[in-house]
Amino acid sequence: MKTPLTFLTIGFFALALTACGGANLPSPSAGAGAAVGSSEVSGGLGANSSKDAGPQDMTAEERMVLEQTNKARAVARTCGGQSFAAAGPLTWNGYLAKSARAHSQDMADKSYFSHVGLDGSTMIKRDEAAGYSAWQELGENIAAGYAIAVVVQGWIDSPSHCKTLMDPKYKELGVGYVYKQGTQYGTYWTQEYGTR
Repeated sequence: MKTPLTFLTIGFFALALTACGGANLPSPSAGAGAAVGSSEVSGGLGANSSKDAGPQDMTAEERMVLEQTNKARAVARTCGGQSFAAAGPLTWNGYLAKSARAHSQDMADKSYFSHVGLDGSTMIKRDEAAGYSAWQELGENIAAGYAIAVVVQGWIDSPSHCKTLMDPKYKELGVGYVYKQGTQYGTYWTQEYGTR
Protein backbone atom coordinates (compact mmCIF):
# COMPACT_ATOMS: atom_id res chain seq x y z
CA MET A 1 0.00 0.00 0.00
CA LYS A 2 1.47 3.35 -1.00
CA THR A 3 1.01 6.40 1.15
CA PRO A 4 1.70 10.04 0.32
CA LEU A 5 4.57 10.01 2.78
CA THR A 6 7.74 8.07 2.32
CA PHE A 7 9.35 7.58 5.67
CA LEU A 8 13.06 6.95 5.71
CA THR A 9 13.17 5.86 9.30
CA ILE A 10 16.52 4.95 10.64
CA GLY A 11 16.59 2.30 13.33
CA PHE A 12 17.95 3.02 16.71
CA PHE A 13 21.71 3.57 16.87
CA ALA A 14 23.34 2.59 20.10
CA LEU A 15 26.03 5.18 20.67
CA ALA A 16 28.31 5.71 23.59
CA LEU A 17 27.56 9.12 24.96
CA THR A 18 29.86 11.14 27.10
CA ALA A 19 28.95 14.12 29.17
CA CYS A 20 29.73 17.17 27.05
CA GLY A 21 30.71 20.43 28.64
CA GLY A 22 29.45 23.87 27.75
CA ALA A 23 26.05 25.48 27.40
CA ASN A 24 25.06 24.18 30.87
CA LEU A 25 22.84 21.55 29.29
CA PRO A 26 21.93 18.34 31.05
CA SER A 27 23.51 15.30 29.48
CA PRO A 28 21.76 11.97 28.95
CA SER A 29 22.16 9.43 31.74
CA ALA A 30 25.21 7.19 31.56
CA GLY A 31 24.73 4.23 29.27
CA ALA A 32 21.75 5.77 27.48
CA GLY A 33 21.50 5.15 23.74
CA ALA A 34 20.88 7.73 21.08
CA ALA A 35 18.57 7.55 18.09
CA VAL A 36 17.90 9.47 14.88
CA GLY A 37 15.16 9.44 12.23
CA SER A 38 14.44 11.25 8.94
CA SER A 39 11.33 11.84 6.82
CA GLU A 40 10.56 13.88 3.67
CA VAL A 41 7.52 14.69 1.50
CA SER A 42 7.06 16.84 -1.61
CA GLY A 43 4.34 18.57 -3.53
CA GLY A 44 1.62 19.39 -1.02
CA LEU A 45 -0.06 22.74 -0.74
CA GLY A 46 -1.66 24.17 2.35
CA ALA A 47 -4.80 26.19 2.75
CA ASN A 48 -3.46 29.66 2.03
CA SER A 49 -0.48 31.37 0.47
CA SER A 50 0.79 33.38 3.46
CA LYS A 51 4.58 33.52 3.69
CA ASP A 52 4.57 34.94 7.23
CA ALA A 53 7.45 33.34 9.17
CA GLY A 54 5.63 33.40 12.50
CA PRO A 55 7.16 34.20 15.89
CA GLN A 56 10.94 34.57 15.79
CA ASP A 57 11.69 33.59 19.40
CA MET A 58 14.28 30.82 19.90
CA THR A 59 15.81 29.10 22.88
CA ALA A 60 19.60 29.02 23.12
CA GLU A 61 19.55 25.35 22.09
CA GLU A 62 17.35 26.02 19.07
CA ARG A 63 19.57 28.92 17.98
CA MET A 64 22.67 26.72 18.26
CA VAL A 65 21.09 24.00 16.12
CA LEU A 66 20.05 26.56 13.48
CA GLU A 67 23.58 28.01 13.46
CA GLN A 68 25.27 24.59 13.36
CA THR A 69 22.92 23.42 10.60
CA ASN A 70 23.66 26.49 8.49
CA LYS A 71 27.39 26.08 9.12
CA ALA A 72 27.15 22.45 7.93
CA ARG A 73 25.14 23.46 4.84
CA ALA A 74 27.82 26.00 3.89
CA VAL A 75 30.28 23.17 3.12
CA ALA A 76 29.97 20.76 0.18
CA ARG A 77 29.77 17.15 1.37
CA THR A 78 28.78 13.62 0.43
CA CYS A 79 25.82 12.03 2.19
CA GLY A 80 25.47 8.29 1.69
CA GLY A 81 27.21 8.38 -1.68
CA GLN A 82 25.28 11.42 -2.94
CA SER A 83 27.28 14.61 -3.44
CA PHE A 84 25.85 17.94 -2.36
CA ALA A 85 27.18 21.38 -3.19
CA ALA A 86 27.17 23.93 -0.41
CA ALA A 87 23.57 25.01 0.23
CA GLY A 88 22.20 28.39 1.20
CA PRO A 89 21.38 29.17 4.83
CA LEU A 90 17.99 28.29 6.26
CA THR A 91 15.85 31.02 7.79
CA TRP A 92 13.97 30.53 11.05
CA ASN A 93 10.27 29.80 10.78
CA GLY A 94 8.21 30.12 13.95
CA TYR A 95 5.42 27.87 12.67
CA LEU A 96 7.85 25.05 11.91
CA ALA A 97 9.39 25.65 15.35
CA LYS A 98 5.95 25.38 16.99
CA SER A 99 5.45 22.02 15.28
CA ALA A 100 8.97 20.82 16.16
CA ARG A 101 8.63 21.85 19.81
CA ALA A 102 5.27 20.12 20.15
CA HIS A 103 6.61 16.89 18.63
CA SER A 104 9.72 16.86 20.83
CA GLN A 105 7.56 17.53 23.90
CA ASP A 106 5.13 14.76 22.93
CA MET A 107 7.95 12.24 22.45
CA ALA A 108 9.43 13.19 25.84
CA ASP A 109 6.09 13.18 27.68
CA LYS A 110 4.98 9.84 26.24
CA SER A 111 8.45 8.24 26.09
CA TYR A 112 8.57 7.24 22.42
CA PHE A 113 10.71 8.00 19.38
CA SER A 114 9.00 8.19 15.99
CA HIS A 115 8.00 10.52 13.17
CA VAL A 116 4.39 9.48 13.77
CA GLY A 117 2.81 10.66 17.01
CA LEU A 118 1.07 8.14 19.24
CA ASP A 119 -2.16 9.89 18.19
CA GLY A 120 -1.35 9.11 14.53
CA SER A 121 -0.22 12.65 13.71
CA THR A 122 2.25 12.98 10.85
CA MET A 123 4.76 15.66 9.99
CA ILE A 124 2.30 17.15 7.48
CA LYS A 125 -0.58 17.29 9.96
CA ARG A 126 1.60 18.77 12.71
CA ASP A 127 3.21 21.41 10.46
CA GLU A 128 -0.11 22.51 8.97
CA ALA A 129 -1.81 22.56 12.40
CA ALA A 130 1.02 24.79 13.66
CA GLY A 131 0.27 27.28 10.87
CA TYR A 132 2.81 26.33 8.19
CA SER A 133 0.65 26.58 5.08
CA ALA A 134 1.12 26.70 1.31
CA TRP A 135 4.18 24.49 1.58
CA GLN A 136 5.89 22.88 -1.39
CA GLU A 137 8.41 20.69 0.45
CA LEU A 138 8.61 19.34 3.99
CA GLY A 139 11.28 17.34 5.76
CA GLU A 140 11.92 16.23 9.31
CA ASN A 141 14.91 15.01 11.27
CA ILE A 142 14.49 13.71 14.80
CA ALA A 143 17.05 12.64 17.37
CA ALA A 144 17.00 11.49 20.96
CA GLY A 145 19.73 11.08 23.54
CA TYR A 146 22.12 13.59 21.98
CA ALA A 147 23.76 16.54 23.74
CA ILE A 148 23.67 19.91 21.97
CA ALA A 149 27.36 19.65 21.08
CA VAL A 150 26.83 16.53 18.96
CA VAL A 151 23.24 16.42 17.69
CA VAL A 152 23.88 18.13 14.33
CA GLN A 153 26.98 15.99 13.79
CA GLY A 154 24.81 12.93 14.51
CA TRP A 155 22.50 13.94 11.67
CA ILE A 156 25.48 14.63 9.37
CA ASP A 157 26.90 11.17 10.12
CA SER A 158 23.64 9.47 9.10
CA PRO A 159 23.15 9.37 5.29
CA SER A 160 19.38 10.04 5.20
CA HIS A 161 19.57 12.85 7.77
CA CYS A 162 22.57 14.38 6.06
CA LYS A 163 20.61 14.41 2.78
CA THR A 164 17.73 16.24 4.45
CA LEU A 165 20.10 18.70 6.11
CA MET A 166 22.01 19.42 2.87
CA ASP A 167 19.05 19.48 0.46
CA PRO A 168 19.03 22.89 -1.27
CA LYS A 169 15.27 22.74 -1.84
CA TYR A 170 14.71 23.56 1.85
CA LYS A 171 14.63 27.26 2.74
CA GLU A 172 13.17 27.40 6.27
CA LEU A 173 13.77 25.57 9.54
CA GLY A 174 12.13 25.20 12.92
CA VAL A 175 13.75 23.33 15.81
CA GLY A 176 12.31 21.84 18.97
CA TYR A 177 14.38 20.68 21.96
CA VAL A 178 13.13 19.09 25.17
CA TYR A 179 15.06 17.66 28.10
CA LYS A 180 13.05 15.45 30.42
CA GLN A 181 14.77 13.63 33.23
CA GLY A 182 13.72 10.04 33.82
CA THR A 183 12.80 9.31 30.20
CA GLN A 184 14.48 6.72 27.99
CA TYR A 185 16.65 9.27 26.16
CA GLY A 186 16.51 12.44 28.24
CA THR A 187 16.90 14.77 25.25
CA TYR A 188 14.49 14.94 22.30
CA TRP A 189 15.17 16.96 19.15
CA THR A 190 13.04 17.72 16.10
CA GLN A 191 14.03 19.68 13.01
CA GLU A 192 11.20 20.69 10.66
CA TYR A 193 12.37 21.77 7.19
CA GLY A 194 10.11 23.54 4.72
CA THR A 195 9.82 25.46 1.49
CA ARG A 196 6.87 27.63 0.45
